Amino acid sequence: MKLQEEMAAMLKDGSPMTRGKLCVSAVRKSGRKAYNLQYRRKTVQFVKAIPACELEAYRKSTERCKRFLDCVQRYVDMKTKESIRTIRKEAKDARGKAKAARRADG
Repeated sequence: MKLQEEMAAMLKDGSPMTRGKLCVSAVRKSGRKAYNLQYRRKTVQFVKAIPACELEAYRKSTERCKRFLDCVQRYVDMKTKESIRTIRKEAKDARGKAKAARRADG
């Protein structure tokens, strides 16, 4: 499956995607752990307490978001490589045409 199709399928799915990562914020005396969702937007850090009953849903949601962002990054990398190749080819062709024009004139 192409990257564009994979990204479109992830968006079309409509499943929730949550930015960030789940971190243990505290361990209770009973041994139970408390979790926070942490993420950063620009330079601001956000932290949200996650109730135990919602933990699994947040795990799936953050994993889905991570997979989507990885897919987007691969797509950007692929397009960057294509752009570099195209720009270099156009520059090489332009140099070749300039050389040919100088030969014809000279």
